[in-house]
This record gives sequence, C-alpha cells and structure tokens, in this order.
Amino acid sequence: MFSHSLKWRLVMSLLAVFIVLWSAVFSWLYIDLKQRLQDTLDQRLSASAQMVARLIQQLPLDSLGDATLSKLAKNDEVNQLIACEVSLFSSDVSVGNQIIAKTRGAPKNLSQRPEGFSTWQQGDTEWRSYVLRRGDIQVVAAERMFLRDTLLQQILQAVLVPLVFSLLICIALIIFIIRRQFRSLDQLSQYLNQKNLNYSEAADFLMQLKPASIPQEVQPFVNNSTQLIQKINDSLQQEKAFSAYAAHELRSPLTAIKTHVQLAQLISQQQNLPESIQHNLQQANESIRRYTLLLEQLLLLTQSENSIQEMTETIWLRPTLEKVLADLSTRYPEMNEKIQVNWSLGEIQLPEFVLYTVLKNLLENALLHAQAAHIWISMQSGCLVIEDDGQQLTAQDIQHLGQRFWRKSAQQHGHGLGLALVKSLLGNYQYHLGFQQRDPVGLIVSIQEDTSKASREFKK
Repeated sequence: MFSHSLKWRLVMSLLAVFIVLWSAVFSWLYIDLKQRLQDTLDQRLSASAQMVARLIQQLPLDSLGDATLSKLAKNDEVNQLIACEVSLFSSDVSVGNQIIAKTRGAPKNLSQRPEGFSTWQQGDTEWRSYVLRRGDIQVVAAERMFLRDTLLQQILQAVLVPLVFSLLICIALIIFIIRRQFRSLDQLSQYLNQKNLNYSEAADFLMQLKPASIPQEVQPFVNNSTQLIQKINDSLQQEKAFSAYAAHELRSPLTAIKTHVQLAQLISQQQNLPESIQHNLQQANESIRRYTLLLEQLLLLTQSENSIQEMTETIWLRPTLEKVLADLSTRYPEMNEKIQVNWSLGEIQLPEFVLYTVLKNLLENALLHAQAAHIWISMQSGCLVIEDDGQQLTAQDIQHLGQRFWRKSAQQHGHGLGLALVKSLLGNYQYHLGFQQRDPVGLIVSIQEDTSKASREFKK
C-alpha cells in the first residue's frame, strides 16, 4: 500500500533524506570531535610533563626522592589522572636512565619510551605517553586510553541524545503536516472508494467540495472528473427516463395487438383453419407475451430506482417462496422435480412484492437460461443461497451479471433485464446480490444484507 501512496512515499523520502543527512553530520562530528579531543588531551599531557620538568629543575638533584613527585601530584588535580616518571638521562650507554621519582601506579619501563608522543599496550591497558627531555632530566607523562574513550563517549552521548530526540520530533512533525495537508485527498479517496457508490452520489459529493480544500495540482483532475461523472449520471437518468417512457407508451399498443391475435386464434380454431396459420398465431402470441414481460420489467425497474418502500418489519421467506413456486409450476411443469428446498428458512427485511420479484426472476433465470437440472434453495448464516448445476459461466461472465441488456449469447431467450431488476431492487433496500462459480458446474447466487451500505446510509 505504501509503495503506491503519494503521501507515504513523500514521508519515507523525507525521512530517508533526514536520516542520511544527519548520519553524515554525526559521522563528521564524531571524527572532528575525536581528533580535537585527542589534540586537547595530548596538549594536557605535554603541559603536565613540562610543568613537572620545570619544578624538578628548580630542585637540587640530591634532594629528589620517591616522595617528591607524589607531593607534586597531590597539589595538582590534573596529575591524579596522569602517571609520571622522572629520570636522569645520560648519553652514556653503560649508565642509562636512572629513575629518581615516579607516581604510584605508573607502568613499567616508562623511561624506555621514545621521545615525543606514542601509543602502546601493556597487558590489557592501552597507554598514551609523552617524553620530554631537558638537559639531564627526562620526564615521561602517560595516561590510560580508556579515560579518553570514556570522555569521548560521554561527549557523544550528550550530543547524540538531543540529536535523536530532535529527529523523532521532526519525524512526528513531518507525518502530522503531510497528513494534515493530504486530509482532503484522503477524504475524497475514501468516499469514492466505497462499494456500491452510484454516479449520482459521487457527482453530488464532488460538486460540494470546496476549491480551497483541494490542492491546486489536483484541482483540474477533480473538476474534469466531476464533469465526466455528471455527464455519465445525466446519461443514465435519460436512459432510465426513456425506458420508462417507452415501456409506458408501448403498453397500450401491445395490449391491443395481443387482443387481436387472441381473437384471430379463436376464429381460426372455430373455422378449422390450417395448422400452419394457428401455429403462426401461437408464435405471435408468444412474442407478444415476451415483449409484454419486457415492458413490465422496464416499468418495475424504473419504479424501483425512483421510489423505495419503507421497511417496518421483516417477513418470513417460506410463504413468499411457496407462492413463487406455485406460480412458476404452471409454466414449468417439470420444475418440482428440479428444485430442492431446505425449508428451514428464516426472515428477511424486504417488502413482499420485492421478495416475490427477486425469487421469481432468480428461479426463472436458473430454469430458462441456465437450463439447470437441479436447483437448491437454502438459508446459510442469515444469507439466502440459490445454487444450480446449469451452464458454467466464466469469471468474465460473472462480472457482467446484473448489467442491463447483457446476455451470454444472442441465441438465449430474454432481454437481459431480470438480474438487473433483482440487483436494483435489492440495492434499494441495502441488500447485496452475489454471484460465484459452483464446483464443478453451475452458479451460486447469494442474497445478504449489505452492512457497509447500511452504515453509510445511517451516517448520512
């Protein structure tokens, strides 16, 4: 999700830049601070050796002893951290260095260190020493390196804690600011991403958006989308109006034609006209019946989209289903052998005429179009399920189910309005019509309450 989100990509990019930049700054600070600390402590080590050398030169050589340097160290807090050794230096190899004074805890062989600064290891302790030679006197000052490392860690800790704390504050501020600036786009995305959102609701929502709340870069897209959705919504409304008008205007002519055909059938039977004429009249009557059913479905579809009956109570499924089966049995005599019903049916919150229309269309679709040999009706966890073993539909076919005037093939009977009518009726009462492939063949149709849409209506 984050990889496709502009908001989170922006947050991650800024965080990556901050982390890389501050890591580079901290590395630079660490290297520079370590070098400066090394130079400062080396200067302190050199100053300590020079101070001891000056004091030693002011004393007679015969008065020097082991306690001399200890007395000097007690008067100097700096020297308490530094090991020091004073010796007489002679160029005579046979004489060598004669140690005349040194501090307690000083490492061995300090007098053997080379002149100047050097770092060396004795046992588990690493030392840093400075050797100063003045005349016949050699002063060696040394300190443990772990003291320097401890001091460096304390300084870095004092610097790093505020640095990390400020980084966390910056991260929080970045996320807060970006979320605040993207709030209008998030609301727009969440609303338009809702399921079963029709074009009318989307157009009304986009029209009510304030231009000041939309970023300037996105404003043209929102404006064009609003116009496009408005045009599509207007086109659908015109299509519905045309369907309703055409169905209403064609009802009377079809009724008159049906009356004349039935009268012609009666006359042909009385006069014993050839069977071919009677067969043609029967085919004409069947065509008129089909188109009458088409007009009724168009009118019912238009009425269901324009008006919703208030639901005050639930109804039992069994009486309505028994009525549907009784009405269909006159046209499909073999239906009773195909349909198997688990009569442990519960209640559903739908008007009776809506439930009747839904069940009649679904069962007739399975019998007539799917040509199912078996149909199962049951109630599963509050969901009404109708299964059949009819023609296998592909995943692409299932996506088109419920669209107006869609049929799997042109050779099939019907006009592609039955499932569209069912879907529209159920959608008006916050019910969801689901389709799923049945294994190995057939289709599973489920009817259950659409809780997401119901909650959305409640919030409004």
